[in-house]
Amino acid sequence: GFMDYIVSIDKLTFRYNDNFIFDKFSLNIGYGSFLTITGKNGCGKSTLIKIITGLILTDSDIKICGVKLNKNNLYSIRKNIGVMFDNVDNSFITDTVEDELAFILENLCYKSPYIKRRIKEVSAMLNIEHLLNKSLDELSGGEKCIVALGCAIIHNPKLLIIDESLSMIDVISKEKIFKYLSNLNKNGMTIINVTHDLSESYYSNRLIVINNGKILLDGTPTRVMEYDKVLNKLGISIPFEIELSIKLKLYGLVDKLYTNINEMVDDIWQ
Repeated sequence: GFMDYIVSIDKLTFRYNDNFIFDKFSLNIGYGSFLTITGKNGCGKSTLIKIITGLILTDSDIKICGVKLNKNNLYSIRKNIGVMFDNVDNSFITDTVEDELAFILENLCYKSPYIKRRIKEVSAMLNIEHLLNKSLDELSGGEKCIVALGCAIIHNPKLLIIDESLSMIDVISKEKIFKYLSNLNKNGMTIINVTHDLSESYYSNRLIVINNGKILLDGTPTRVMEYDKVLNKLGISIPFEIELSIKLKLYGLVDKLYTNINEMVDDIWQ
């Protein structure tokens, strides 16, 4: 039943300026999954995130953690959701990293001892203790991103939503962030990552491609990426190592898709 799903969307219909963005769209997301959502611009993925987070309210039947998403339940539902927004720079409100982390918990009416304890826990987990007293303007792009992640999980949400937030950072920061995300996911947090970059989907266990407000493909990342022609037609580029493995698979040189070039090379030369 719907109790098995952290997000349950049943026949969502949503129009904007008389255009249907979603027409009887359904999607169930299981507790503890790590889901990547992709699609070209204007496919509806950013609208979907606004609907799940309650920034856009609809009359459709949507449940988050088993609770119906509507005006009355919005506050209690928001306590279960953490969000990293697409433009990390514009998402900070206070001056220092510590103030920013505290601000979110104060807003949710947590008391001071809990706030201090959570800031300690989260900054230790993300290795940002040394940044707590720094002003947010002093941080590098990668550091800002990790702080934004800290802000999104400081209230210990059951669901973390990342909305195109990781595209602008360097590779090393990105790997760091995905290590943290994997750990959070292993400890039971459900993660939805909305991205253009399919290599980010390697960390997830499910990849959904949305096109014109419909789910076009849905499966494990490597399974979905086998539909390379469909994805290319949508203008979604396939990571080089996947494209190469598809070609090598056609020639019978490999029998699976590789997300890691070195592993591929090792297997071929065995």
